[in-house]
Amino acid sequence: MRKISISLILFIVISINAKSQGHKIKFDIKNLNDSVVYLARYYGDNKYIKDTIVVEGKEKFVIEGDEELECGIYMIVREKRNAYFEFLVSNQKFTVISDTLDFIGKTEFKNSPDNEKLYDYFRFTGQKGEMLQDSSLSKEDKNKIHQEIIDYKKEFVKNNPDNPMSVVFSMQEDVDVPKILQEKKGDEANRERYYYYLNHYWDKVDFNSSCLLRTPLFHGKLQRYFDNIVPQHYDSIPVYADLLVEKARVNPEVFKYIVNYLTFKWESGKQKRMCWDKVFYHMARSYYLTEPETQTPWVEEGQMAKIKTRVQDLKHCLCGEKAVPLQMKYQGNNYGEVGMDDTLLNRVDLYSVPADYVIMWFWDSDCGHCKKQTPKLWDLYQKYKNMGASLEVYAINIEQETPNYIKYLRENKYSWINVQDTAHLTKFRDYYDIYSTPVAFILDKERRIIGKRIDPEAIDGFLKETFKKEGINTDEKLEGVNSEENKIQKKENENKKSFSKTSKSKNKNRAKK
Repeated sequence: MRKISISLILFIVISINAKSQGHKIKFDIKNLNDSVVYLARYYGDNKYIKDTIVVEGKEKFVIEGDEELECGIYMIVREKRNAYFEFLVSNQKFTVISDTLDFIGKTEFKNSPDNEKLYDYFRFTGQKGEMLQDSSLSKEDKNKIHQEIIDYKKEFVKNNPDNPMSVVFSMQEDVDVPKILQEKKGDEANRERYYYYLNHYWDKVDFNSSCLLRTPLFHGKLQRYFDNIVPQHYDSIPVYADLLVEKARVNPEVFKYIVNYLTFKWESGKQKRMCWDKVFYHMARSYYLTEPETQTPWVEEGQMAKIKTRVQDLKHCLCGEKAVPLQMKYQGNNYGEVGMDDTLLNRVDLYSVPADYVIMWFWDSDCGHCKKQTPKLWDLYQKYKNMGASLEVYAINIEQETPNYIKYLRENKYSWINVQDTAHLTKFRDYYDIYSTPVAFILDKERRIIGKRIDPEAIDGFLKETFKKEGINTDEKLEGVNSEENKIQKKENENKKSFSKTSKSKNKNRAKK
């Protein structure tokens, strides 16, 4: 028994050592003349400095550690960070010999056939690139050279399927649309080609590859798919997001990257768009807040709590959903006609407003931004009402006191529907995610939310497009209204002139008398 135990222990130790050989990459770079260099790598859409290495004698240095480096494309960045050269990490121990005077031409590798093939490719494309610089080349000759590069990559992938660069070259290949589909004519053919391209976009991506995220291409391909290929609508994105996430499940690292990217892509900054918080809502419920356990175990407890709160905030105010009628509920029961009251304490039901389109306007009489934006909304409202548009504003004052609200309305004479719920019995803040003012929601005939959180200028553009879809040209209607107003103004001016002449004539007559 003792012998078996000792043997078992030795086997375990040997196994651990075999699996934990670490990495050791030697570099001998002539004419380097740097004191330090930096090991960097690609990850998604960024390059990250992984380590700082001291250079011996200005030419030699070693990258080593107890853990293995993850597969991918790495870089040695020069001391002044003004230049770098790339290499592959697919095995953990090899040597690089080169010269800064000609990195591509004079680089050699020992014990790294993958890198040898990579630099053969660099040299090949370098030669072809020089040929393409010849201004005397015909278009046909240039196309021939480009095709040679494409053919080289295809042959590379075929002969070196395990080389990390094969993952890159495969990602660079475009979708092969069948010839019969390419030759079809008409709108329906265009639609078929589009959906073929859309549905086969990821065919040549190896989601199993551990190198995928540490290449400079994957993130760009992902971004292009959701920015330019997938139908740009907040209800379409979740459909294609789910299909892609399923493909990525074979690789936990890629699964994590894609889920995180798509969940937060449209939540802030330049990417933020009206109604696209519906994508976040879908991703959060589908992958973060799943039962009985989350599919995103990497998320810390505090962050998960924030995601949960945000989902709850959005639950009732997503585009495409019916607006909450602001009826108080408690433990599943309705308590009378509790709702929004106007200034005369008359109950005004949102769903009974006599208009095809309703703008819900949450505002505060003491809010500086409200004081700037509400007059703009009033002008917009007047413009569309004069056109005969079936539009109403349902202005919800959020204050807990009434006097200032009444005073402001009297001073500004806003005659749209003005309502208030000082006790917050309708829970409007919770249902409509009201944490600042002003906030607008645009509702259609069925009182579904079709637009939200945009200023009056954007509301104007949105309404123009909405009415345009119904065959109503608001610009023409506005011209008609302006023309009529001009006629009235002209008539008034003529009357004033006539009155002025009459008055002068009377004064002259009086003077003569």
